Amino acid sequence: MYGFVIPIPGWNLLAKMVAGETLVISRIMVGQGKLTDDINPAALTDLIQPVAAATSTIPVTQNNIASFIVEYRSDLNGGLDTGFWLNEYGVFAIDPDEGEILLYYGTLGDFPQFVSPYAGGSLDILRYPVSIILTDDINVQINYPAIAFMTAEEIDLYLRTVLMPVAMAGAQDLIDQHNVDPHAHPDIRVMLNELLGRIGRLEDMLIHNITGNPFMVTFGTLDDVIVSGVWNQAAQRIEF
Repeated sequence: MYGFVIPIPGWNLLAKMVAGETLVISRIMVGQGKLTDDINPAALTDLIQPVAAATSTIPVTQNNIASFIVEYRSDLNGGLDTGFWLNEYGVFAIDPDEGEILLYYGTLGDFPQFVSPYAGGSLDILRYPVSIILTDDINVQINYPAIAFMTAEEIDLYLRTVLMPVAMAGAQDLIDQHNVDPHAHPDIRVMLNELLGRIGRLEDMLIHNITGNPFMVTFGTLDDVIVSGVWNQAAQRIEF
């Protein structure tokens, strides 16, 4: 048998979670246990023969599917002393009612992969994709360092689905603050006021019946002008 299964405790945890809650993944383990015909994988609560702690990439949630890469490297946990045949891996999570449970179990079946002892400069790196379907809008959090190597494609996915929405929300907040700032773009405001003044004078010439001598005062300078208030030189106006 080669594949994966979500054991019963994992299904129970996912089924009772509601939108807005956080799925806490507590650890990743790899082992050399073999899934035989007399073992029901849905009833497992631990690996059959656990060997070492592994790591993963940061989970990315998209369309209610949490995806990440389980990774075991021979340099983890101080370095692997004795080689072994990796044949199983498990994802553990925290159930608020039951404590830590086995959320996800994967087996390599008849195709185990040998992990050599860590020799200092030579690494064995084994990676397995994991996808967990979430029934609602559930957050995913990990309680261990996500120190798995990431490919360019994984970095791109993380940037687009995790960092980009945060950056865009922050940028929009800055834009909103800028739009209501009365001191933003004083040069444009001055140009707009001058343009409105010219339009007003054209209207006076073409529409209104003005028979006297119209005049206009601007506040680009206060030469020969007597006013009360505070002169905003950048905006070329008097403020009260």
